[in-house]
Amino acid sequence: MYLAGEYGFEIFSKYIKEDFLDKKRPKKIFHYTNIYGLENILKKGFFWVSDANFLNDKNEIKYTFELSKKIFSSICEERGFSDETTREYNIFFNSMIENNKNLYSLSFCTNPDSNLLWANYSQNDGYCIAFDWKGFYKYMDRNEKFLLIPGYVIYDKNKQTKKLKNLLNDIIDILEEGTHLESKISSAFTALEFYSLFFKDRCFSQEEEFRIILYPKVDKETYKCRISNGTFIPYVETEFDTGSVIGVTIGPKNNMDINSEGLYKFLHQIKEFDYSKVKIGKSKIPYRF
Repeated sequence: MYLAGEYGFEIFSKYIKEDFLDKKRPKKIFHYTNIYGLENILKKGFFWVSDANFLNDKNEIKYTFELSKKIFSSICEERGFSDETTREYNIFFNSMIENNKNLYSLSFCTNPDSNLLWANYSQNDGYCIAFDWKGFYKYMDRNEKFLLIPGYVIYDKNKQTKKLKNLLNDIIDILEEGTHLESKISSAFTALEFYSLFFKDRCFSQEEEFRIILYPKVDKETYKCRISNGTFIPYVETEFDTGSVIGVTIGPKNNMDINSEGLYKFLHQIKEFDYSKVKIGKSKIPYRF
């Protein structure tokens, strides 16, 4: 496990536990997908959770790392380090953030009827699956292979900068102190990588995203690969409690009555899981054709 030793866990707990694990949760979370995604998720009872280094927006993780580089350099300047020390610390810092770990990201939305997500993830004619948060998380948290870190994505740059300054000051303190270096540094940069998955540019704020990050409890984990847009995407499968599915909303461009009836028939013919109490709804977003 990456968080080796008591010193490593202390750093991790200080930032990730307080910022994400101990925070208030939504009562419901929503996952937008096309009809094929809906079929796979509900028939098989698990998600394909992609390696965070292969997210749709390749600049997403880089956003936090680029911001942290600027803050790190400014802290070195504020502390009055010599040019040589500053250069050494910056080289070390840059090398560490290039060594990304295999974290896996599962994305949801807190908005049950998002115009943006209908367009981006389901071409306006897809589906939105509603989950009861408590039931969903309670079951997933039993996973022995991964530590689950859930949290709201933060879009406020001032909040991001404040959190990064605290963490980066600690990283510099560790470098200056030089004791238990490997354990503390590894944990601190793992915390930074978690930040990179929960910090996004404010231009994405309309996504209203809530994420669950899966952190491998062992150094080597088994993953599979799927093909998407000509690329192999590493992913892991994670089961969820199908009883936590409380609703499915049909996209705004699905106007035919047979869509509702077809969805009803689909849910009720899945013998492995009981979806009889799942509420079927229709997006309230008006579209003109």
